[in-house]
Amino acid sequence: MIIVRALVCVLLVTAWPAAAGAQAAAPRYNPAWHGGIAAAATAGAVWVNWRTRNEVPDCNWCGVDGQGAPAVPRIDRWSRDRFKWTNEARAATISHITATASYTMPLIGLAAVNGGVRREFGRDLLAALDTIAVAQLAADISKRAIRRARPGVVFDGDPIDSGDDVHSYLSGHSTTTFAAAVGTATIASRRGSRHAKWIWLTGLGLAGTTGYLRIAADRHYLTDVLSGALVGTVTGLTIPRLFDRAPATTAAPVTAGSLTGIGPVARVGPGLRARLQLGAGAGGIGLIGAIAVP
Repeated sequence: MIIVRALVCVLLVTAWPAAAGAQAAAPRYNPAWHGGIAAAATAGAVWVNWRTRNEVPDCNWCGVDGQGAPAVPRIDRWSRDRFKWTNEARAATISHITATASYTMPLIGLAAVNGGVRREFGRDLLAALDTIAVAQLAADISKRAIRRARPGVVFDGDPIDSGDDVHSYLSGHSTTTFAAAVGTATIASRRGSRHAKWIWLTGLGLAGTTGYLRIAADRHYLTDVLSGALVGTVTGLTIPRLFDRAPATTAAPVTAGSLTGIGPVARVGPGLRARLQLGAGAGGIGLIGAIAVP
């Protein structure tokens, strides 16, 4: 349960303002821009994988000291000892199932939002798929640039037979499932859909479960999963707000927990805004920051 709570905490910082700050005018996504980004991100991911298909399987972040003993952050060692399953293969198999279920969220959730495959379903789906493609590219680049050895290599002494053995950071499953969940839910919230709540809960539940199972399968460390969750969340909050052709509207106040923000909203791009507002509530006062909240 601790891992699940940790993942949810990462999301509450960034995702809660999105649900609270839904704009008055329904978004209308630009298929040319979102289609272009999706195609470019997918092509980039394919190129990165093809370009590194014969990479030398060595690590930059090996996780061992001079004597070959494991030397990883304490939180990673603790979470591995606590969450790793004895049957690692079973955990890996279930993680693939929950990840696949996460990837259906754009289809199921956006069909519910649009009352079936009609109205703005096609544009919404393209924006959601765009989000997943960008997240996948970010994960692929990170894996090959950082080249962190997987837990089994570090703790069990498994041989490094392929490049995949040093692709621990960051977790691709976590990155893409959180992007799918947050991207779909963000679109639902921006449309003011009554289905937004269950889309948020279901999507984040599947993504959080997938992240936990990647640790249980000894394929990733906690820091791999949390970093992937953060990248996927930021991508899911940002991409659906780009290239929105809906008329500009006055943004609603940001609410974060018991704090209600009051202050100016700065436009930082086409359809993209950021906020830094003074908040006041029963618990006191403070600053509320929200990135890319229209």
